[in-house]
Amino acid sequence: MENDQLIAIETFCTFYNVEYSFVESLQNNELIETVIVNDISFLHIPHLQKIERMVRLHHDLDINPEGIEAIHNLLDRIALMDREIVSLKNKLRFYEPGI
Repeated sequence: MENDQLIAIETFCTFYNVEYSFVESLQNNELIETVIVNDISFLHIPHLQKIERMVRLHHDLDINPEGIEAIHNLLDRIALMDREIVSLKNKLRFYEPGI
């Protein structure tokens, strides 16, 4: 991935007022991936929306990284089921056009 798609973790922590250890705990729980370039750890910019959601859960609701992991897994399952429902509705419309 190109360097223009990365943000330094220290910059992220400063901007979002998050402790570096919190980002490390997200990485240790395999919720985010980091990249090391020249001994500096970076986050992928395309994943910022997901990371921002985790930061809000931590700050606003005081949820620890383990709880964030559980919530993240549940949200992933809900998104998968939503896609499956849309697919099944499309198949149903094919066989029963009035629906």
